[in-house]
Amino acid sequence: MHNSAFIVLPTICVLATAVVVLLADLVFEGRPKVLAWLSAGGLVVAASVAIGQWATWSGGSAPWRVLTGGLGFGARQGEYGFNGMVRLDLYGLFFTVLFCAIGVLTVLLSDEYLAQHRIKAGEFYLLLLLAISGMVCMAISTDLIALIVSFELMSLPSYVLAGVLRRDRKSGEAAIKYFVNGAFASAVLAFGLALVYGATGATSYAGIHRALAGGDPRNALLLVALVLVATGFGFKIAAVPFHGWAPDVYEGAPTPVTAFMSVGIKAGAFAGFLRIVALALIPAAQGLSDVLIILAVLTMVVGNVLALPQRNLKRMLAYSSIAHAGYLLLGLVALGRSHDAAGAGAVLFYLAAYTFMNLGAFGVLVLIRNRRPFSYTLDELAGLGRTMPLTALAMTLFMLSLTGIPPLAGFWGKFYIFAAVVSAHLTWLAVVAVVMSAVSAFYYLRVVWYLYFREAEPATEEPELLPTDGGISSATAVTVLGVVALGLYPAPIIDAAQSAAHVVLAVYPSPVMAAAHAAARLIVKV
Repeated sequence: MHNSAFIVLPTICVLATAVVVLLADLVFEGRPKVLAWLSAGGLVVAASVAIGQWATWSGGSAPWRVLTGGLGFGARQGEYGFNGMVRLDLYGLFFTVLFCAIGVLTVLLSDEYLAQHRIKAGEFYLLLLLAISGMVCMAISTDLIALIVSFELMSLPSYVLAGVLRRDRKSGEAAIKYFVNGAFASAVLAFGLALVYGATGATSYAGIHRALAGGDPRNALLLVALVLVATGFGFKIAAVPFHGWAPDVYEGAPTPVTAFMSVGIKAGAFAGFLRIVALALIPAAQGLSDVLIILAVLTMVVGNVLALPQRNLKRMLAYSSIAHAGYLLLGLVALGRSHDAAGAGAVLFYLAAYTFMNLGAFGVLVLIRNRRPFSYTLDELAGLGRTMPLTALAMTLFMLSLTGIPPLAGFWGKFYIFAAVVSAHLTWLAVVAVVMSAVSAFYYLRVVWYLYFREAEPATEEPELLPTDGGISSATAVTVLGVVALGLYPAPIIDAAQSAAHVVLAVYPSPVMAAAHAAARLIVKV
């Protein structure tokens, strides 16, 4: 039991922070900044605990060895807890740190927005922390029961967050749509996992793997189960044809919540789905990859095509998020076909890069909304390059990164995803993805054109700019730094992603992926 508690210690820290925030809300009523600092501090502590679970120190009394190799993460072995239901490994560490970073950035984005819209800060941060604890549990779960419980712990608070603007009709509509679709997704996923148990007689990932490896991976019951599991996760990541809820929910929910959902909930779903595929379903991955290829192609095409005519920026970013879910599905397809770490590592790196560029894009929308009247339309960006030059520059970087233009983080994310697909001998699929990336350039670069080359309407010219809070400015600056740093020097996150993928798959990377990694290092060095 002691060992099990140690494994879930970061989750305990997040849940303890939620309790502290709930109690502090009674004491510090009317002082939301205290709650924001408590929430962010608790997430930093949880991430530090996760790092401490794995870090080994070989620098003696020389603290500068941190920069020269004194701090390492490869000396420990993975551990199981709670009778094999959760696992402590580098994969869980990667996602725990990523989720905590998403949480801290969301807190910074939300502080002033909550005050302006008179949203109860205590309730908001409590729900946010509960959702993050579910995301962390998704990443460390190695049992079907733990997975479905974590899935619900992640999902239920997010339904409430979508409707936290109680007097706003669109927010209420978003919450209802998200809840109804999410409930259906949970039911389908639970049914699919039940069929997996029926086909294998096991709930642990290791037991499912053994049963599939020793049986027929193409029996009818298992194929139905795989389709249902893919459908359940498809709803959560807004893959086509399960995407119908996303544009309305993204538009109606409070913008900081939309930002969190677009990266946090998506990353949590991929963390759980990737682990169950790698550890449990890999013997049946051929059948699963066939389903995922269809989902990936539909998601990339529909997401990018429907984003083209959008004039509302939140709806445009919603369809953009759908398209990026398609790119991420390519990594799972590569994993299913090649059974190596290329696809898994590419997904992990892409999620890290996507966190910075998409959170940053929504952060810019929040920043504009905090400083002047703004209804998130494309026309309202006209002339922003002159009136808010730093904000416009940040938005430009995020749009270029989402397009996949070097030397920004989005380029390397797509580069590794496409390299993994090529290594799985699916070159035609990589070609489709490249074409869809070219299509996306139209609506991303259109935003840049409005920022700098479109004049504002005379009636809206020179709006009065209100002072803004330091939290939102700090969050935007951090995301800009992340996009640029990952673009110029991606090697540390690439290495971390590959190490996490190796642990969960226990295999070596493919030759094509190794060549891509070497090429990336050479390009960065040049």
